Amino acid sequence: MTQHWPRNDRIHLANVHIPTQVLVGDAPGLPDEDGLVKLDLVIERGIVADLLPAGSVTGGAVCDADGGMLLPPFADLHSHLDKGHILRRARNPEGTLIGARASTRADTEKYWREEDVEARFEFALECAYAHGTGAIRTHIDCFVPGQAEISFAVFRRLRDRWAGRMVVEAAALVSTDLYDTPENSALIDMIAESGARLGGITYRLDHGEDPTVVDARLDRLLMLAKERRLDVDLHVDENGAPSSTTLAQVAEAVIRHGFEGHVVCGHCCSMSMQEEPVWRRTIGLARDAGLTIVSLPLVNQFLQGRIDGGTPRWRGIPLLRELKAAGVAVALASDNCRDPYHAFGDHDMIEVFGAGVRMGHLEAELDRWPSSITTVPASVLGVAEGGRIRRGGPADFLLFGARDYSELLARRQPDRLVIRGGRRIDAQLPDYRKLDRIVARSQIVSTQ
Repeated sequence: MTQHWPRNDRIHLANVHIPTQVLVGDAPGLPDEDGLVKLDLVIERGIVADLLPAGSVTGGAVCDADGGMLLPPFADLHSHLDKGHILRRARNPEGTLIGARASTRADTEKYWREEDVEARFEFALECAYAHGTGAIRTHIDCFVPGQAEISFAVFRRLRDRWAGRMVVEAAALVSTDLYDTPENSALIDMIAESGARLGGITYRLDHGEDPTVVDARLDRLLMLAKERRLDVDLHVDENGAPSSTTLAQVAEAVIRHGFEGHVVCGHCCSMSMQEEPVWRRTIGLARDAGLTIVSLPLVNQFLQGRIDGGTPRWRGIPLLRELKAAGVAVALASDNCRDPYHAFGDHDMIEVFGAGVRMGHLEAELDRWPSSITTVPASVLGVAEGGRIRRGGPADFLLFGARDYSELLARRQPDRLVIRGGRRIDAQLPDYRKLDRIVARSQIVSTQ
């Protein structure tokens, strides 16, 4: 594939493979076994003017994709941009969820002022944008007193600064007991005034724990969300305990309240450890409640199943294929990058997609999964066109040299072209040295 992208107002993009799942309307061609159809696109003044059979003859500057793949802009439904890129000063030697929480808490208390949060947050946006993400939702930690005011101020500033390049949304990451007391109304006011979503964490680590405690907190959360007309985005069952069945409780609460807003449930790892009657019931409830399930394959394979000095025995993902087969909306997302929860990551949705495909054994049904990083999360994030390609729609997409999914996921695709409004964006991945002043190696946080 040529690395040259014409700057003309009219461009004929020839011989490009597009997943039928992301196309609006019938494609002028037959899909292959992976659901890819070979087409030509005519782009005029930033709009997809036409979709034609491959090899069509039209006017305009020609860019021959030579069979390369085209995808809509990525939509990343679950990230943590406020805590990203602190690993150099906030280690997690045990690699556990408990260790990650302790290290992050200590780092928050010591360093998370506006300059620090904003530098790391924007660095993450620059990475995501250069990789081709067009919309992203971040969870904002609200555990340390006073931190929510700092981090939400940064969020609002960067959301406005990046408007027109990327949709940036937020959800409050809080303990669900926040909703137990009226004294927390000021925080809830700030969440609403920031245009964010109500969040929370639900799990149950032992069958002996009283499930009505979670039920009551979910009732208060959904009543508040309905009153404030806010969507909900929860961390759910991020563990390997078969007793952690709170995803079913979330679904039952949504049905009980007739809640009509979006409800997103991230992680949902414990489902993979449950008996078939339990997970089948949960999946049915999730479908009936209209939940969107987000799997975080990179982070949960890193955190879950840790054995001191040993090898993990399970993958830490929900039942992706079973959820999809039942008609539940499923997304894949990046989650944490270079922090105590995940030592790696670069906000690249191709890396996330590849991890989901490998961990979930999705290679035999790849035609069903491009939506997990495009149309499904884009529709929740309110992206225009819903992450699809259509005649008359904006010429926003990524163009790859890879001609099929095997080639796409075998390499990191450094030759990708990110096109917005028919123009190639001039964005490079930021150098990590950009953060040296903020995240110095000497700033090591102790959790002792």
